[in-house]
Amino acid sequence: MSHHTELGRNEAGRTSTANNFLLDLKIFIKDVHDRNGRKRPLTVKPWATVKDVKDMLCKHLHVQPSAQAIYYGPLLTSARELPNYRTLQDAGIYKSGETLLLEIKGANSNLASSSQSHSISSLRSPKASDICVSSSLLDLTPKSLQRLVQQARRGLAIGLKPILAPDGSGGSYFLSDARKLRVGVFKPADEEPMAENNPRGYVPQGDGDSLRQGIRPGELCLREVAAFILDHDGFSGVPMTTLAEAQH
Repeated sequence: MSHHTELGRNEAGRTSTANNFLLDLKIFIKDVHDRNGRKRPLTVKPWATVKDVKDMLCKHLHVQPSAQAIYYGPLLTSARELPNYRTLQDAGIYKSGETLLLEIKGANSNLASSSQSHSISSLRSPKASDICVSSSLLDLTPKSLQRLVQQARRGLAIGLKPILAPDGSGGSYFLSDARKLRVGVFKPADEEPMAENNPRGYVPQGDGDSLRQGIRPGELCLREVAAFILDHDGFSGVPMTTLAEAQH
């Protein structure tokens, strides 16, 4: 008797799990600034709020909910952002397969200019703080490093300033993502030792000055990139490195 009772509980448990699974909605998130128009799948409950969706995206994209704007359907035409308290059902989402549009605030001025999306290898604006991978090395830059650069540019877009490292002979700046977590280090070529904008006093006093014999100011970055490229299979543990352009 007890054996059949236990089986009954298991069946009930499986039925409950199956019912809960059927309640899930699989929706898609499309970044309006993504030139490739890619969509990210997201599994949610029908009663989830816009704030719930933003919290889930924060875990995946490392963008704070306050820096996200969510749009759906005809609301996009009037540029009305879905409020955090609104549920997906209130917005008209009752079935799987629907697409929400995501805008990272600060990444562009408004939705009208969203079609002018920018790749990871070009700066967005001559006035905005931004960073990108140099187009000459894009093909040699690992995808994981490109994602870190993308996280850093989101941090810059919401106003997080580069932080000068306390040590070293050249300018080295910590870059943070939207969660204020450090994701990389940027070393400007014109702030290398004996370069004209060195922030630590190692500036040239005459022609041909250099901190290391045979290395001209501004060339250290090239040597670091070459060291990473030649470190096949990570044998020497050289950190991921690429050439990048930045403005602040």
